Amino acid sequence: MDVSRPGKGRLRVAVTGASGEYGKLLLPRLERDPDVESILVLDVARPEGAKVEFHQVDLTRHDAESELTDALAERPVDALYHLAFLFGPIRNGSLAHELEVIGTMNVLTAAGRARLPRLVVPSMTAVYGARGNNPALLREESPLQGCPHSRFVTDKVEVEGQVRAFRERHPEMRVLVLRFAPVLGPTIENPVTRLLTRTSVVPTLLGFDPLWQGLHEEDAGRALHLSLRADVSGEFNIVGRGVLPLSGLIRQAGARPLPLPGPLFRGALHALDVVGADTLPVALLDYIHYSWVADGARAETALGFIPFHHVRDAAAALKRS
Repeated sequence: MDVSRPGKGRLRVAVTGASGEYGKLLLPRLERDPDVESILVLDVARPEGAKVEFHQVDLTRHDAESELTDALAERPVDALYHLAFLFGPIRNGSLAHELEVIGTMNVLTAAGRARLPRLVVPSMTAVYGARGNNPALLREESPLQGCPHSRFVTDKVEVEGQVRAFRERHPEMRVLVLRFAPVLGPTIENPVTRLLTRTSVVPTLLGFDPLWQGLHEEDAGRALHLSLRADVSGEFNIVGRGVLPLSGLIRQAGARPLPLPGPLFRGALHALDVVGADTLPVALLDYIHYSWVADGARAETALGFIPFHHVRDAAAALKRS
């Protein structure tokens, strides 16, 4: 089926991680899309939805690959959104690795066997890493330097390597990786939203005020939806309009930046990390230190994605949540 030119009620879409943050952004759009006939949810829990067909799959289990293969054989689909990814690190790093890296391996194996026309996988602009020698704009071909002291980011880089190798083995498929800037909005909880909203004063590093991007949750959902029909493959930076210095982002969210010298700053981050378990990873240190601004031009040209919201509006939405 040519998914780039669908007829009404023709598209069958599968989604892993439908109950996660990415899934919650996408599923309502698929439900409203008149071209989408059914949504095969491959997850541990069934979400609400008139178009939902549910097949229970736990990507951390040893039988996940066979469950996925059977489900896709029984109910062929035109596109698979693999959205079973965390928005932020958890204390159980082994479980996170099992879900994201091993889970992706199982999904890719099943997708290859099913010969799916299209696969969409989310990632993050954090995979580029925050370095003092970063270019002004990080383009999709920029190296993925990641964050060596963050297993969360390292897993994302590893997943991208898996998907890239899969795309090379399956040139007949449309395989899209969406690298999202930090997603902000009233329904989103991730390390960045927690950094901006948990306290009225946010520690920053004295002498450094890097440029940050942010993506409103509505724009994130729209980018996922646009990927259903885009006649392209590859990686795409999905970013909001404009940039703000970190201090400006904090103020837009209704908090106040508190610049601290290095040792005190690290201590403050450690304290926040301990107080809330998974509330704020110390790995944010790099991203509070240096800029990591991604170029969204390719997504505009190839996907037709133009963000509606400026980063300042995305941050201000946190203040109202």
